[in-house]
Amino acid sequence: MAYTLILGPKAYSSWSMRAWLLLRHLQVPFEELTVDLYTAGSREAVRRLGGQTGLVPVLQDGDLTIWDTPAIFEHLHEAHPGVWPARRDRRARARSLSGEVHSSFNALRAAMPVNTRARGRIVERTAEVEADIARVAEIWDAQAAGGGWLCGDFGGADIMFAPIATRFQTYGVTLGGTAGAYQARLLAHPLVAEWLRLGAAEPGVIAELEVGLPPA
Repeated sequence: MAYTLILGPKAYSSWSMRAWLLLRHLQVPFEELTVDLYTAGSREAVRRLGGQTGLVPVLQDGDLTIWDTPAIFEHLHEAHPGVWPARRDRRARARSLSGEVHSSFNALRAAMPVNTRARGRIVERTAEVEADIARVAEIWDAQAAGGGWLCGDFGGADIMFAPIATRFQTYGVTLGGTAGAYQARLLAHPLVAEWLRLGAAEPGVIAELEVGLPPA
């Protein structure tokens, strides 16, 4: 089975990170096609490749094109074990957590765009941003007790939260207890670490996402 993943720059594209991590976690071969983001023609370039919204990631499976990350996750789940837990209750929990990531945390996303290369960035943390951070910490505290992953073995739910862990690293969000230990474990996962290394090696800069810089 031949897959092609259309994605954005690794230093900046959170949803690309999720699709890439899942494919690597499943150990299925795939080719990568990177599209520059935040340029005049970027969305049209993605549309020409089959991504009807003009957003990344997009997965090409032969003649079939799948866009939007949850759809990609479910498409891969139908062909490969390891996306969701085998146990029905854990699978439901994993999908619930992943759906929450997809539909929520909008204040956190807006204030703290993914920039995996950056450290020490400072942005305004409104009440809405703090509420999003608290909710993430609540999930990680409750689900990662005992030093494990969110729903048993490492899988789709953990992958959905990986870009949030990088956001906290970039903008100096410090968590204690189980939540902090889970964040450290997630950032140290070999596939997450590989993505971060690849992003650090990229030459391009997206100025719109370089926020929180200290004054000159």
